[in-house]
Amino acid sequence: MAEALITFKGSLGGPQQLGCSIVKYPCQMQWPCLDCYKLKDPGGVTTKIDGNNDIPTLTPLPETQDRKPGGRRSSAIIGSVIAAIVVVVILVTVYICLMRVKKSLRQTSEVASSMPSPTVEMGRVNTQHVTAFSPQNTRQLTILELEQATQNFSRNNIIVEGGFGVVYKGLLQDGSIVAIKRRLFALTKDFVLNVKQIAHIHHIHLVKLIGYYEDSHQQLLVYEYLPNGNVGSHLYDSEGLPVGRLNLWRRLSIALGASKGVEHLHSLVPPLVHTNFRTSNVLLDENFTAKVSDYGFCKLQTQVDQAGSSSNVDCFLDPELSFPQNFSEKSDVYSFGVFLLELICGCDAHNKNMLHPDENIAFQVKNSVDLDRVVDMTLGYKEKHGARRILMLALQCVDATCRRPSMAQIVLELERIQREIAPMYSQFNDEIGAVTLGSELFQ
Repeated sequence: MAEALITFKGSLGGPQQLGCSIVKYPCQMQWPCLDCYKLKDPGGVTTKIDGNNDIPTLTPLPETQDRKPGGRRSSAIIGSVIAAIVVVVILVTVYICLMRVKKSLRQTSEVASSMPSPTVEMGRVNTQHVTAFSPQNTRQLTILELEQATQNFSRNNIIVEGGFGVVYKGLLQDGSIVAIKRRLFALTKDFVLNVKQIAHIHHIHLVKLIGYYEDSHQQLLVYEYLPNGNVGSHLYDSEGLPVGRLNLWRRLSIALGASKGVEHLHSLVPPLVHTNFRTSNVLLDENFTAKVSDYGFCKLQTQVDQAGSSSNVDCFLDPELSFPQNFSEKSDVYSFGVFLLELICGCDAHNKNMLHPDENIAFQVKNSVDLDRVVDMTLGYKEKHGARRILMLALQCVDATCRRPSMAQIVLELERIQREIAPMYSQFNDEIGAVTLGSELFQ
């Protein structure tokens, strides 16, 4: 921008001279730019005009120096630290919220599990009821889904062979790990009808039925998968002898859970009798919560399920039954009593130490002079008292039909025993009987 410099000199009435001045005129008349200039103070630098140093001048101020790079670096570091702290606080807050939600859901689930299922009439189901069946709980799967889940029913996926048929471990498309029971050729009439009846029964101590499939030559049932297998695999080895993996508190918790599952079945209207209750039908989830399986399918069984047993003798069958059609709640109580005997003795109901083929654990305990001698030797000395209490309850269950307790009474007695022995385990209640998840049976 061009500027004109005009210098005036003159004198007025004498030797006094009019001081010279320098005036800058911007070409575009940008008067606000005058703020960029200031009159030099006496201590400043003056411009000499015609030998006169006293004339002040308007000079531009020096440009402000840039900030030092060190200050920028410090600001960046401080900002990064603050951002990191904010992120950590957010993550901690989210984690705490998730833990609270998880705890709330667990408490809600436990409360809901104790509520009875809607009344289901097991004897008949009308067409309207079947049509209203909700697929959200139990759904009909396709054979393609089941073949993909089991790698075309590979032998490597076989878990065990039970009363309904071969059981496979499978992975559904939604990521759910399931146990798939498959029956070939020996089909059962009213299969779908039975499935839809059972689909309405829900309890935390009953294995959940997820889905089913049926065609002209096979029938399949899909259940939730429980990684710790059946209780027997944690009590005794292949010869039916103790392995000592569970202490008394864990065994009592399993017994209490299983009793609540059977008691729930008996509370239905009309009562649902299991008819095939045994140790191999009590399964354990990842937290060792006991769940009863194979309920409601007594008509679908083609043979006695001997999974986990070393004998062909059905020691769980009520000896007072003259015909299978006479099954009742008391028959389930007898079977549950044999289950309790296995839990406390730590051995199979018919193991290699039995002297006679017809001998079983019920006969052995009934004729024992000292109950301490039949208690699992792997249990600690302080656990003997609680073990005897459970054995006495088991003996009542395998007594004559008229003297057997109901499942509701069994639940109350087991809860009473649990309260009595609880102080002995109070210091490490959350870590009792820790066992590696995933039993050998399910690997």
